[in-house]
Amino acid sequence: MHRIACALVVVVGCGGNDKGTDMATLSGVNPPAKSAGATSFHGMDGAGTDVLGWTIDFYSQGPGHGCGSKDAIASIGIFTNQPAGGAQKTAMLSTDEDINIANASPPTVTGDAAASMGAKGISQIAGDLMLTAVDLGTDGKTILTISGTVNAGGVDDGGGGVTLTGTFEAPNCD
Repeated sequence: MHRIACALVVVVGCGGNDKGTDMATLSGVNPPAKSAGATSFHGMDGAGTDVLGWTIDFYSQGPGHGCGSKDAIASIGIFTNQPAGGAQKTAMLSTDEDINIANASPPTVTGDAAASMGAKGISQIAGDLMLTAVDLGTDGKTILTISGTVNAGGVDDGGGGVTLTGTFEAPNCD
């Protein structure tokens, strides 16, 4: 868990602004999540390739909480197969795609995307992430909101199994 949390904190650390979060649910964490926000990043995947991606941060505060704050209770890092360093500055995401949440952090991207997840007090998280909507700006290149569902499992500090399920509407916090 410590490795996962550290990797996600490095990614998230670049965010931080006054934009507000939107509605989310996430069971299995204490306290449960009530809102979420998204920030773009570029970083190395498990194979050492510098790729573009997005982080979905879950917060215990309700919608409107400051996006990019450092008090997330859970985070999902979505690593894409889109290389960093080119003209494209943020990753584009597809809807209705089942993205594997790997136990490794960072995950190795095979196909279009892979994800890793960290949550307070939970380790060995693996499961599935489904993006149900990606709302684009009028330019067709700027992601405004990422919506989806998460269904994952892990182990709590006492060694017991934990199920992490929920939905999110995460506005772009960049």
